Amino acid sequence: MKSGKNTALAAIGAGIACIAVMLVVLGSAISAEDGKISDRRLMGIMYHQVLKDESKSGRYIITPAELEADLAYLSKNGFTSVLPSDIVNVVDNNGVLPEKCVMITFDDGYETGLYYVLPLLEKYNMKAVINIVGSYTDKYTEIDCEGEHLSYAYLTWDEVKGLSDSGRVEIGSHTYNMHNDSNGRKGCSKLPGETDEEYRRVLLDDLSALSEKLLSVIGKRPLSFAYPYGIISEGSEEIAAKTGARVLMTCCELPTIINDGERIVINRYNRESGRTVGEIYLQYLQSL
Repeated sequence: MKSGKNTALAAIGAGIACIAVMLVVLGSAISAEDGKISDRRLMGIMYHQVLKDESKSGRYIITPAELEADLAYLSKNGFTSVLPSDIVNVVDNNGVLPEKCVMITFDDGYETGLYYVLPLLEKYNMKAVINIVGSYTDKYTEIDCEGEHLSYAYLTWDEVKGLSDSGRVEIGSHTYNMHNDSNGRKGCSKLPGETDEEYRRVLLDDLSALSEKLLSVIGKRPLSFAYPYGIISEGSEEIAAKTGARVLMTCCELPTIINDGERIVINRYNRESGRTVGEIYLQYLQSL
């Protein structure tokens, strides 16, 4: 287990790096009017895979028992879970957030989101965002083996619709086919030597493809976009906005303060195995 000193230093370093990135790329999106800051704070939590096999637990995999403990903690301690649509409504209507507010997010679109996550959300009266990768969903829709390979499978389009129809889950974008590290491009980052025009065209084509697909499957475009690997390239937020995304999700482990602009940024704490949401909440409070 990390010492308190090492944890603090790591948090400071991560915080400085995140602030630098957001100041350059996202501009005014990380600010808010002074009078509203206390009413516009939230804690973002980033999950990935949920598996019963404890031997697989690690940085991006937790067990259903760990997830249930998190949701039980949040429920017991008076947290309200919110979705991107709730945040957009607050901004557009000059509203405020609940006193204790959390956004629960799951990246990549694993099939366990339907079989393990949704039942626990229903049990603890919580809501969550699942950010899917369109090409992954295409592949497992073609394989057509729903519920048979939970240790590695991704959601199918029918399952995506089922989650959306549940009222507990909002489907977000994690790119259509840019969640990879190949040919020099990691995630949706800009390639060395790539012109702004070339980059904008590639990213717009990708995000538009997923936006259109979700419109046809669930009847709505994704309001949120989660950056693969947390890598942000200048200009990407404007391109995401063109596809309907108003809520941008980072991997920066910092509190989120919602501003009044069109561009809404959600910072997220990674929930790795062995690091409870209660511990994350303490880190969140210390960073306010």
